[in-house]
Amino acid sequence: MFNRILKALKPWPKHPIDTQYGIETSRRVRRFRLRTGDPAVDSSNVGYVGSQPSIVRACLDLLPDVRGAAFFDLGCGKGRVLAVATEYPFKSITGIELSPVVRRSAERNCARLADRHPERTRAHALQADATRPSLPDAGMVVLYLYNPFHGDMVARLIEHLTRNLEAKPGLKLFVVYYNPAQAALFDGAGIFSRYYAAKHAFSEDERRSSPFGNEYDSVVIWQSRTEPMAAPLPGADRKVDIEIPNLAAIVRYEADGPEG
Repeated sequence: MFNRILKALKPWPKHPIDTQYGIETSRRVRRFRLRTGDPAVDSSNVGYVGSQPSIVRACLDLLPDVRGAAFFDLGCGKGRVLAVATEYPFKSITGIELSPVVRRSAERNCARLADRHPERTRAHALQADATRPSLPDAGMVVLYLYNPFHGDMVARLIEHLTRNLEAKPGLKLFVVYYNPAQAALFDGAGIFSRYYAAKHAFSEDERRSSPFGNEYDSVVIWQSRTEPMAAPLPGADRKVDIEIPNLAAIVRYEADGPEG
């Protein structure tokens, strides 16, 4: 753990997706630069870290047909996951980020992606409260989170999603939670059920660019208990252990090996 902390204090290496798309999602942003002035929000600030695209793609590939679905990245940071989402036929792609510093970076990256790939759905990054996304009245919605905030904020998000599902019977949600440090809150919400849970190894180039020196991350996917219900995938009920409160979670296997 000490070696991982020392590595994280060094300048972060350039991620291969930045070279692929001509964007910038690699440079570290210190936690104090993400302050918003709202004490409730700032106390839940876990800092900026980018998701590994190979894991995001693996999760999106497991979802039912996403054509016509809306995609939201809650706490989108610099927009790395938004770049991955443009590879899929979503109807809309929206990042929500409260910090103006990284939100501006995300919108610049979205503009570069649009210039490079005008044939894809245009991604946008909004400065707003990620615990209260403005959801459509019906259809499939994919919500992505990379552990953006602590438990009280996650509880606020779940309350908001529950109200939307109760008021909009035609709405179907999938929640993709990368590093699910607050998994227990989604497990305890009666409106959601497990769809998938796994631990994924990074690709070789991602391992070389990992700022913390880890080689895998964990993901859990929930679906709302609204029609159409998708059959849960094998291992969906795997246990989630919290390695560092609020910061790091791991999906446990009987053999405890990463799934690549």
